[in-house]
Amino acid sequence: VLILSSLASILVLNSLKDNVNQERLSGNFQKKINSRLASERGVFDSMAAARTFLSNNQSATLEDIVAHLNAGQLTDTISLTNGGIKYTVTPTAVAGELVLSSIGNRFEGESALKVRLKVTPGGGGSPFADAVVGCEGVNLSGSGRVDSYNSNNAPYDINNPGKEGDVSTIDKNGANVILGGNSPILGDVSSTGQIDTKTSDVDGNLHANGDIIIGSGTGSGQVTMPNPDPNAKKKDKIINLRVSGNIRTRGNYIQNGGHIGGHVRANGDGYMTWSNFIHNRANDGLDILYGGTGTFKDTANNKHYENTQYKVFPDVEKVKTDDATAPNYKPNDPATNCDHLGISDIMDTIDNGNSNLLAFNSPGSGVTYTMDPYELYDGNNPPYASSVNETVLGKQASVINLQSFNLTGSDTLNITGGDVTLFVEGDFKMAGATKINIAAGSTLTLMIKGTIDLGAGADIIAKQHGLAPANDPDSKPAMSIYSSYAGPDIGVKLSGDFETYAAIYAPKSDVNIAGSGTLYGSVRGKTVTVTGGAGIHYDAALGDRNRGGSSSSGSKISFLGWQY
Repeated sequence: VLILSSLASILVLNSLKDNVNQERLSGNFQKKINSRLASERGVFDSMAAARTFLSNNQSATLEDIVAHLNAGQLTDTISLTNGGIKYTVTPTAVAGELVLSSIGNRFEGESALKVRLKVTPGGGGSPFADAVVGCEGVNLSGSGRVDSYNSNNAPYDINNPGKEGDVSTIDKNGANVILGGNSPILGDVSSTGQIDTKTSDVDGNLHANGDIIIGSGTGSGQVTMPNPDPNAKKKDKIINLRVSGNIRTRGNYIQNGGHIGGHVRANGDGYMTWSNFIHNRANDGLDILYGGTGTFKDTANNKHYENTQYKVFPDVEKVKTDDATAPNYKPNDPATNCDHLGISDIMDTIDNGNSNLLAFNSPGSGVTYTMDPYELYDGNNPPYASSVNETVLGKQASVINLQSFNLTGSDTLNITGGDVTLFVEGDFKMAGATKINIAAGSTLTLMIKGTIDLGAGADIIAKQHGLAPANDPDSKPAMSIYSSYAGPDIGVKLSGDFETYAAIYAPKSDVNIAGSGTLYGSVRGKTVTVTGGAGIHYDAALGDRNRGGSSSSGSKISFLGWQY
């Protein structure tokens, strides 16, 4: 009996031990499931918060969203602790995408999860929504950089530039973007034709309806890449990226040199020479997909892209064009209509056909003129011109009308007193060591039917960059230039060692920026050519509000994929 009782006790104890182990396994599994649910909740809460922030700030960039989330302004969203359940979300910007890395915990259980999101800016909000728009072509053949800043936040900092220097074309027949010389772009490049980077680097994404050609050379955009070999003594390595983001083309992809930070998608052929790399840093699917023939020269680094798994037609979406028959065409959207404001009609509304308009020619002897919203004068004589009430860009404004404007020698024009609007029926010229000074809080709007020539020694200096008044929905850029010129000459010409703040809208004329100067603001032209060392620093504040165009679509966040 004692022996049987002992055996029974042993069996009972073993059974109890098995039950305890099963309970522990079940508990651990439950903790794991709960931690996974916590990490998913972190992702979904943060996605919802990011969408809310973007809906209230339509001009917010990817960097703005990341900064806002990291600033701790979203209580109980970046982190949450409740009843032993916890999640922590880390938002980052990777290759032009918003990546939310969420770690969920339930007591000892832990689960990590990542989601990739695409932030798509709205269209049609502002005629100055990009750094450079050359509707029928962009040629950046100099050494000047295209980058950005936001005058609402801080002045331009050459050591910490923004990455919203976007460059684009929209002509339906195919308008190319040529990055000759060494013109680094800190922003995205989109083209309805071909993109040829030549020897320039792009810190952003490329998207083209035509071919994309990556020029030879190693590039200069340095990034640190983790070494995939866990046994290597040196864990990280530094590489130079020719393009930091993703590349999408409806044509052929040709890489003649360097490293690509994102992935490549090409509807046509794929071609890479020796010592070329596609890093796909976000691990977004396969490194490259192409629908045509693959030719990859480097056995060690890219020959394997000739395997069948990479020969997949990616069906790259089309860059928006000005094709009025396209389903996404909207006449009031600057992404699909170069002249979405109808600038000629606006000029004709202002131009009253008065042949007695003054042809203003300064003597060039150091005279200082003043222009306020109502008069142009020099202090010693009666006003040269007085304003009349006109409709400008759909709003009533006081406008000073001139037949032509020619500021020469060492003469100066001071803009003061608020919003000043100047209409010139003919040409607008500045030559010699002339200056236009725009007082802080004042703005100058130029409405020009002829050509605009800012000569080698001329300067237009805005004491306060950005929009004035800062928090007014009807605020204007410190200086804006609207041109309806459609003749054979260059419509807008900036040259020399200038330093000018201006938002330029010249959809019917060629814009030529040359020399070693600097343009702060934005430029839209029929074509845009930049030579020499001239740089363009896009003021992202210009895209914050509607200035003539109606909003065709809002900014949005879309889901791209999970990473476990």
